[in-house]
Amino acid sequence: MFMKKILWPLLFCFPYWVNAQQVTTLNVNSGIDDALLFDDQGRLYGAHYEGSAVYRVDPDDWSSTVFSDGFVTPNGMAFDSEGRLYMADNQGNRIYRIASDGSTEIFVNNFFSPSGLIFEQDSDTLIVTSYEGDKIVKIAPDGGEQDFATGSLLDGPVGLCYDDEGQLYVGNFNNRRIMRIEDNGDLTTISQPSGSGWLGFITYAKGYIYGTLFSQHKIYRTDLMGNDTIILGSSAGTIDGDASVARFNQPNGILASPSQDTLYVSDYGTRSLRMITELLPPTTNTEDVTSQIKWQLGPNPVMNQLMVSLELERETQVQLQVLDNQGRKVLAPNGDIRRGQGQHQIPLDVTDLPAGTYHVQLRINQGTPISQLFVKL
Repeated sequence: MFMKKILWPLLFCFPYWVNAQQVTTLNVNSGIDDALLFDDQGRLYGAHYEGSAVYRVDPDDWSSTVFSDGFVTPNGMAFDSEGRLYMADNQGNRIYRIASDGSTEIFVNNFFSPSGLIFEQDSDTLIVTSYEGDKIVKIAPDGGEQDFATGSLLDGPVGLCYDDEGQLYVGNFNNRRIMRIEDNGDLTTISQPSGSGWLGFITYAKGYIYGTLFSQHKIYRTDLMGNDTIILGSSAGTIDGDASVARFNQPNGILASPSQDTLYVSDYGTRSLRMITELLPPTTNTEDVTSQIKWQLGPNPVMNQLMVSLELERETQVQLQVLDNQGRKVLAPNGDIRRGQGQHQIPLDVTDLPAGTYHVQLRINQGTPISQLFVKL
């Protein structure tokens, strides 16, 4: 999804896992630059936000053809229990229902800025994010609307996904915040990638939420506790290969395969369809055990002293630092310190930090850094 045409400066870059995930371009000009979706036959669909069509992709050769056309800004999509495709026309302010032959009808007219779509599990009640309305709405099969989630945490919501337990998550396009949505509509922040720019869509696979950092040209991953990292990408490009060379050009749509072992990505900048495999192989750096560390922060939110609780399986070199939401280091409490096997409580004095959202970044034995978010009151 792309809401505003602006230029952005060179952005802060985080390290990524080396020689793990593999990126392959499936179609260099698919026409798809936005949301991705599988039907129940395993066929892939993609939206062209800067165009007017929804495309269907042939899994035999990854060629794409127009499935349905005539829209203003095709955006999020979802299938109902009868196999009908629903599509959010973001700037057209409509939600369409599309039959299997590509013919269309308006499901909801005059819906302000619809963006992401997903159906309630075991229900044909549609859940819709309103990008400019900063809210999430439920729409019954008869078209009746009811606000589901609102509040200041929503800032341009777009992407929606479920985990294996049926828990629903939403991602903000504007500030990259990823939140858990409770059954009553309450929101809890899970993670917020550092740096600046926009978060495209989100998807879930095998314990992790993956997102596209649109303006950073990166692919992001967080577990459900907020331990997050950049896994792929740096500067803009279209290079295939492992994490040491792979490049994306404004990645936007992202979708896990039904088996959750492959990701599909639409590059907004080129309309290329990309594939990511080998999502979670063992790291080639035997000392890079950061992702296996058990750690947590508390209290959160915090006013004065934040405690980092850490459990180590052996003597380990530990580095902690605090970053602001632009990726800038604002606190480095201890540099690199070797700590023994067992549990550790490491206090961080955040009294002098202005109120806002920050990240504690943890690095073990000079390996890949991961981070958790906290709120300073």
